[in-house]
Amino acid sequence: MSYIEFFAPPFPTLIKGGYAIFEKGNKHFRRVFNVFDLIYVKEGELFLTEDEQAYSIRKGQYIMLVPGFEHYGHKGCKVKTEYIWFHFLIPTEYDLTESGLENWADMKVTEGDYVKPSLYRFCLPTYGEIENQVYIENLFEGLMDIDEQTPDFHLRQQLLFQEFLLHLQKEACNIPTAAEKVVEQTIAYIQSAYKEEMKMDDLAKAIHFHPDYITRCMQKIIGMTPNLYLNKHRMNVAKKLLATTESKISYISQEVGIVDTTYFSKLFKRLEGLSPLEYRKVIHRRRGRE
Repeated sequence: MSYIEFFAPPFPTLIKGGYAIFEKGNKHFRRVFNVFDLIYVKEGELFLTEDEQAYSIRKGQYIMLVPGFEHYGHKGCKVKTEYIWFHFLIPTEYDLTESGLENWADMKVTEGDYVKPSLYRFCLPTYGEIENQVYIENLFEGLMDIDEQTPDFHLRQQLLFQEFLLHLQKEACNIPTAAEKVVEQTIAYIQSAYKEEMKMDDLAKAIHFHPDYITRCMQKIIGMTPNLYLNKHRMNVAKKLLATTESKISYISQEVGIVDTTYFSKLFKRLEGLSPLEYRKVIHRRRGRE
C-alpha cells in the first residue's frame, strides 16, 4: 500500500469540492492534475487507473490521486455511482512511501516552544476504506453545506477538511475513540428517525448512553449538540426538497418531522439565513443562470 507522507503545520489546503453522479456505463475521463484529487464513493463503484495501477473504489472507500500521475476510468460503472470529490494541495514537500505510522505517539516529531509550533508527521493511505462512514459522510455534508454567503465560508471549510485528514490518520493507526463511536451511533439514529418527534430520552434509550454523555461526545467531536444536529439534518433534507420539488412548505415541514409549519419556517431562517420560500427562489435563480 502507498502512503502520502507530509509534515504539518502548515496543513494541506482544500481548493474545491463537490458531489457528482456517474450513471451506469459512464466512466471517469482521462487527465493529469497538478493538485491532489480525493474521491470518496458514497454509493456504487468506480473503476479508476492511476499510473497504470487499476483500482476499484466501492461504497465507503476512497482514493487520493497524486499530482503528475495520469488517471482515467478504465471501465464504465456497473451501477449508478455517487461520489464526493475534493481537490487539495500540500504546501510543503511530501513523499510517497510504502509504510505508514504504526503508533499514534509517533505522529509528533518535535515539541513546540514559545516561538515555534510542534511538528507532526502524517502518513495517509492513498487508497482505503473508511471505518466510520456515518461520521465522515456527515463531516463531508457539513463541509459542502456551509453557507457560501458567510464571510468565513472558506476558512470554516479548511477547518473541517483538516478534521477529516486527522480522522483519516486516526483510522490508519486503528485508534477510534469511545466518543467517536457514540457520535456515530447518535448520528445513525437521528438520520433514521428524524421524521419522528424525538427527545433526548428517546435517543438515550436507543443507543444506551446517558443524555449528558451523548451531548458531551457530540460537542467534542462535531461541535454541536444532538438537538442542533437533528435540526441541521432536518434543514438539509428540507433544502433538498425545496430545490427538487414544488411541494408546499407545510408538506415539507411534515416530511422532516416538524408538525408546526410556522416553527419550521422560523427555524429554517435561523439556521440558513433565508426563509424556505426565499431559499427556493435563490436556487431557481441559480439554475436559471446555469
